[in-house]
Amino acid sequence: MRNIMSGIGALVLCFSTTLAHAENERTILVLDASGSMWGQLEGKTKIEIARDALKTLVKDWPEDQEAGLVAYGHRKKGDCEDIETLIPVGPLDAAAMSETVDTLNPKGKTPLSAAVKQAAEALKYTEAKATVILLSDGKETCNMDPCALGTELEKLGVDFTAHVIGFDVTKQEDQAGLRCLAENTGGQFIPAGNAIELRAALEKTAKAPEPSTATKPEPESLPTAELSAPESAIKGTKLLIELTADEGLDGYIYLFPKGEGKHTAYGQVKADDIKGYKPSEIRLPATPGEFTLKWMTRNKKTIAERPLTITDAEISLDAPESAIKGTAIEVGLNAPEGLNGYIYLFPKGKDKHIAYGQIKAGDIKGYKPSKVRLPAISGEFTLKWITRDKKNIAEKPLTIEEAEVTLEAPESAIGGTSVQIGLNAPDGLKGYTYLFRKGKDKYIAYGHIKADDINGYKPSEIRLPTASGEYTFKWVTPDKRVIAEKAIIIETPEVSLGAPEQAEKGTNLPVSLNAPNGLNGYIYLFAKGAKKHTTYGHVREDDIKGYKPSRVKLPEQTGEYTLKWLTTGKELLAEQPLQIVDEITETVPDTEKPEE
Repeated sequence: MRNIMSGIGALVLCFSTTLAHAENERTILVLDASGSMWGQLEGKTKIEIARDALKTLVKDWPEDQEAGLVAYGHRKKGDCEDIETLIPVGPLDAAAMSETVDTLNPKGKTPLSAAVKQAAEALKYTEAKATVILLSDGKETCNMDPCALGTELEKLGVDFTAHVIGFDVTKQEDQAGLRCLAENTGGQFIPAGNAIELRAALEKTAKAPEPSTATKPEPESLPTAELSAPESAIKGTKLLIELTADEGLDGYIYLFPKGEGKHTAYGQVKADDIKGYKPSEIRLPATPGEFTLKWMTRNKKTIAERPLTITDAEISLDAPESAIKGTAIEVGLNAPEGLNGYIYLFPKGKDKHIAYGQIKAGDIKGYKPSKVRLPAISGEFTLKWITRDKKNIAEKPLTIEEAEVTLEAPESAIGGTSVQIGLNAPDGLKGYTYLFRKGKDKYIAYGHIKADDINGYKPSEIRLPTASGEYTFKWVTPDKRVIAEKAIIIETPEVSLGAPEQAEKGTNLPVSLNAPNGLNGYIYLFAKGAKKHTTYGHVREDDIKGYKPSRVKLPEQTGEYTLKWLTTGKELLAEQPLQIVDEITETVPDTEKPEE
């Protein structure tokens, strides 16, 4: 344990030594306080070891270096948003830092990528040099990619570095994301699982950089490069920029609002398969104005630039002024090619959409109509075309009207039979027809809603239960709204079985079925007191009316049995006892002796 404690203290101390040589650098420490930090190493929990390590770090922290503290997983279980800035970046109060880390109790998940990003943003990494030191005992568990984050921070940052300490992270696959996050930002990944690995890491990283004694170099000559792009383009569209320069250059093409230092979009610089460079593609913002395109290398040097005017586009939505609730409408899209986003439906005056349709390019040009399924509520709404960067580029009001929807069904029907429900409604509605017992919230049967081949709807078919009583059919939409209903009374069917009181073992017994048409199920044979049937026969309607006799193959075992007619839903319609015997003896009637 002493080796681990002294090792981690030396590890974080090496960072403080390095930081002492970094002029005007600001650092945020990100501490893993997820539930796994309760794990133990040589009899002591990892959170206790981490606390001691951080106290060692802040004890020798340079006075002229600002620092802060972010922790995650310390407040809630299973919450990927459990990230908290405990100490904002500023002059370090070592006592306050020590007291703060002592209060942390591990509980939750490991949103390490989001925590590092939050720390980077607090350091304003796109404007100034920034360093984040992450101490984590596990891999990302909240669906962010540490590698991708490292690439993004390195690309957008002025001089951003993330150092990562993998604390008791022994599996290579678990180390991969931590290592990638560090290396993609030019930082160091240092596994700290035991004393041997720790000493090896310290030997590699503990030396502080020596002050440079080299003479000041001459200003670097920039390569010759050129950007070719139109003088103006329509907002929200894709812009292709031709790149002309000597081979071997890197970087990105950034789009800056005129006079501003923060870019709003960027495209990649990629070498062509033959020679030169592939055109760089940028999605323009939905804000018109004056902008500047800049080719900046990865070390943030601008080697080419050109102005660009982004203009308003003529964008409109074609949709009816009103439509019936629950139907689907098609929204025509009139706009320059290359736009993206979705068509959202908002209740008037609300910020949260309740339906949406996709934006897809047409097969030849323009856009395919966007299909939006309307809710089953009436009122005033607004259709809005919103791009992926949350810009509203077009909108149109829409009134959703009540629909005349009715169900046609008999007022009464025999239990166990099937009924067809006629559906009278505007085209385009969906859902199911459900059967509810009166006063109950749970349905007991349902039928499908299907459009007819010509217009309207095919009848919806439902098999009724055998229990008599009052019921209600309801047409319920996919969003759980009832748009029509109809009451029905289910009557008890008069059903009986026709079979002898006795039958010989092993024979085929015909059982006659007396019941109204439309019933289903099987004729089961149960041994007396048994829960599982011994054999069964089919229930089939006759070609003219009624039912064909059901043939039941009797077992070889004699005894007391019961014939039962059960529906496919296992409801009992009728039953009759049956005795299976070895042999049925026919009784011959006595005859009078003839006179002599």
